[in-house]
Amino acid sequence: MLKQFINLLFPPKCVFCGELLAFNSKADICNLCLDKIPFLPDEIYKLGPAYSFDSVICLCEYTGIIKDAIKRFKFHNKSHYYRTFGRLLSDKIKKVTRGQKFDIIISVPLHKERQISRGYNQSYLISSFISKELKIKEKSYCITRVKNTNVQSLTKKEGRYLNVKDAFKARYPKEIEGKSIIIVDDILTTGNTLSECSRVLKESGAKDITVVAIASGKKFI
Repeated sequence: MLKQFINLLFPPKCVFCGELLAFNSKADICNLCLDKIPFLPDEIYKLGPAYSFDSVICLCEYTGIIKDAIKRFKFHNKSHYYRTFGRLLSDKIKKVTRGQKFDIIISVPLHKERQISRGYNQSYLISSFISKELKIKEKSYCITRVKNTNVQSLTKKEGRYLNVKDAFKARYPKEIEGKSIIIVDDILTTGNTLSECSRVLKESGAKDITVVAIASGKKFI
């Protein structure tokens, strides 16, 4: 009721085109833009032994209005977009996992210097939203970034593995051991960042890891 009252005072807008929406809008997307989102099929993807995670749930292709919105979300102080992406991802997880239970949810950490510069960790905002929606314990504090890496998207493809190698450190292994874990990130490109996060969590005893991303540029997804 409080949210609806606030929406009456400050009507929500579509995060993609800025059109005013009904006060009871849930995902802040107009119908026109909803039809433009390049959604992927409702499947869980397996990427093989080259990756340290076990499976991938990805919302859509990294193109068009999604690509533009993610850039605004990350680099132009549109932190409130987390509600839209979090809602869409929560619905996707429920569809494709069909009741599969996860013990904890974790976001890919930013280095403290980058987080101070940006003002927020966009992946953590989404992770926290999904945690509340799906009743999964949020434990992003169980992993930290110990190396201030170059931006992956600005790094040549062949150098991305080395860029994130040993960039993360697991913490509180007793909270990781034997757990089924979701790791949240905004984009899955080469998969190196998420694979390196997964590697350190697996070394601390994680049972299995499902990667959840808004979008991917991978051709085979």
